[in-house]
Amino acid sequence: MYVLGIDTSTMTGGVALLRDDELVGESVLNIRTTHSERLLPALEGLLGQGGLDVKQLGLLSVVTGPGSFTGLRIGVATAKGLSYALGIPTVGVTTLEAYGWQFRFFPGVVLALVDARRENVFWQAFREGMALNEPSCDALSHVLTWSEGLGQELLFVGDGAISHGAKLPSRVRPSQSLLRPSAAADLGYKRFLQGAAQDAFTLNPTYMRQTEAERKWQKQM
Repeated sequence: MYVLGIDTSTMTGGVALLRDDELVGESVLNIRTTHSERLLPALEGLLGQGGLDVKQLGLLSVVTGPGSFTGLRIGVATAKGLSYALGIPTVGVTTLEAYGWQFRFFPGVVLALVDARRENVFWQAFREGMALNEPSCDALSHVLTWSEGLGQELLFVGDGAISHGAKLPSRVRPSQSLLRPSAAADLGYKRFLQGAAQDAFTLNPTYMRQTEAERKWQKQM
């Protein structure tokens, strides 16, 4: 089965193609162009270089958030459109889960941080790819206090870790802290084999908090 992974959760984004759990190819860009400009060209290029037609895809795995509201909508909408047009299932994985899976071989605790602005982060901790807590949006200071009592080696990853690197107890390497769409594809494939699959109508972004427009609307009520 060919599995397409899509990530548009942060400024970094891209696509990956797997044959079952084997990586066929991957395209990742960390540049200041919108995902609407680069996602479909990256997808077409990856399939073309792999000598595949889009109709050969059997599963879509997409990062649903948290992250950039606009970016998430682009990635999820693309996955929903492909799922509906091709008649194939899709699996949504959160940004935090994908980070935890990507760094599951780290011999300690992985703390996935997504920048939520104003000294806040979306975060979740993982050991060997398994979640240690529920995903949450908290002040960075709360995350640091929580992690102090673990007594294990810590690895901070994600754009939140890069943004707040100077405040973290261990060094963050930006080039190694960004999400790989192949991790999302692999985790999605694993969950598909376990029976977790959605269709184009049930797949939705995972925002974890209200958009700015929603907050302003509620203030007017």
